[in-house]
Amino acid sequence: MLLGAIILTIVGGVWLFTRTPRPADELVPTAIVLTTTPTAQSATVPATTPAVTETRGITIGMRVQVTGTGDVGLSIRVEPGTTAERLGVAREGESLLVVGGPQQVDDYTWWRVRDELNPEREGWVVADYLLLAE
Repeated sequence: MLLGAIILTIVGGVWLFTRTPRPADELVPTAIVLTTTPTAQSATVPATTPAVTETRGITIGMRVQVTGTGDVGLSIRVEPGTTAERLGVAREGESLLVVGGPQQVDDYTWWRVRDELNPEREGWVVADYLLLAE
């Protein structure tokens, strides 16, 4: 068995050093894979900017409807911010009551909403997926 391994090593070495290289037009590209090492995220609360430029006619006390999410739905979060803990998901077409906001966090306008059928289901959502309910 040892003799077989030695012979295989010699034959492989001879082949490796005596083969003719491929012409440039026959070269096969090599894939380069880049990876990143994840870093710990800060536990600090994202900075908020009190001035909101666009509220799309939404104000506290209005009913809004989730739209533009397809089958994905709209994340309801504990606080405004894309990294805040998710409490649940509002389905496409679902109506919610606006109870707070707006706040600018992570380049989004956020409104605090409540599900009137389940008042304990309350949290922050991105305004981009809200329309005034009819």
